[in-house]
Amino acid sequence: MERVSFNNNQFDTGHEAICSVLFDSYGWIWERPKRSWGKWRPDFLLKGDTNVLVECKGGLEWNDVKNSIRELQKYEDAVKGTDYEVLLIPKSPMHLKNAGGYDVNALGYLYDGDVWSYAELGTWSGQVGFCHSGNSWKDRMSGMRVNLSSGDGKRPDVKFHWYR
Repeated sequence: MERVSFNNNQFDTGHEAICSVLFDSYGWIWERPKRSWGKWRPDFLLKGDTNVLVECKGGLEWNDVKNSIRELQKYEDAVKGTDYEVLLIPKSPMHLKNAGGYDVNALGYLYDGDVWSYAELGTWSGQVGFCHSGNSWKDRMSGMRVNLSSGDGKRPDVKFHWYR
């Protein structure tokens, strides 16, 4: 296992270190969980209006996520009956069109306790946050209710700070 030291923190992988830089650049409060949820110990806990457990999967391509049903089930089982959600961050964020046809920057896949969908980045309440693109249209960081879509047909307003 490759251990990485960065900014006075120890990470199991370079991908985790990169994720921490991204979180810091957006002003998100995060910590390294000290306990497990079932058989899973997340890489991060994002502390916003909604507490989101984060798994950084640097070797996982976007197209492979939905083929990882067994692994996704592990995360679902871990948060069942809790107020936590799960954010799975593949190799790097991606620019895509959401189900509404809007251009979005997606950080990863978000499980809201019901269904997996894209975690769309946006600026709400003057800060960067993310919402679930299929359900529960609310910014997980600020709690602000997002309109029916996070985009307006223009380029997304959040730029990636991805260091690869």
